[in-house]
Amino acid sequence: MARILGINGSIRPRSSADRALTYIFKALEAAGAQCESFEIGSLPLLDGRPDEQYPAAVSAFRAACIAADAFVIAVPSYHGAMPGGLKNALDFIDLPHAGGKPFALIGIAGGDAEPGVTDVSRVMRHIGAVAAVPDVVISRASEHWGPGEEPANANVKIAIAKVAEDLLAMVALRSEGRLPQP
Repeated sequence: MARILGINGSIRPRSSADRALTYIFKALEAAGAQCESFEIGSLPLLDGRPDEQYPAAVSAFRAACIAADAFVIAVPSYHGAMPGGLKNALDFIDLPHAGGKPFALIGIAGGDAEPGVTDVSRVMRHIGAVAAVPDVVISRASEHWGPGEEPANANVKIAIAKVAEDLLAMVALRSEGRLPQP
């Protein structure tokens, strides 16, 4: 059973990013994956102190990343970039936590969602994760998602279902040793 770690780049409950993560979890779980999310709001600011001086939330986040077979990251964009809290969270992990693992990104924003997705993709690749599926980019979220639990736009539903399917295929390839190792 594939273990998928969801990271919500928004710390606001019931945000569009939160709903997008919940929606893809349903698709992944229907296909047999085990999904869990980590609340990045529990992490302190990364400030360079020795690891043992950080609170337990940092160790818990790193352990969840190590245990995961893949990542799904819901990425809001603020002022043309990923939110600072998400960047801070990703700065706590590195090659031992994410190396060689596939990831999927769902960018969702009231305006242009692409800048945040580009930022997160660059960081994840830098720490050795494998961008192996197309990103889902939902700009002008109120038009394509709306206030509900699932996308209002049928094409967004199809794209998320495809990404869930492809991510699980990449997990299978990794388990067979058929993905490049960092």
